[in-house]
Amino acid sequence: MTTPAEETAPRVYAVTQLAEILQLRPDTIRTNARTGKWPYLQFGPRTMRFTEQHLAAILAASEAPPRLPQSMRRRTRRPLL
Repeated sequence: MTTPAEETAPRVYAVTQLAEILQLRPDTIRTNARTGKWPYLQFGPRTMRFTEQHLAAILAASEAPPRLPQSMRRRTRRPLL
């Protein structure tokens, strides 16, 4: 049974948990957060946490545009060696 506090508290992920969800190395998570590429919460000099909203923002920012079909791509000649 959940308490009212548990129902209203946002889900928070540690670096290793987020790395498992995104299937990335923890070092990649830390680097992207420290360089400002991804949002995060900081609870001290070495403690990072990520909320559900952070995860949604990370996924949205990391989404790649769809690739054009091969027939619509611009063809370029390769230089001769």
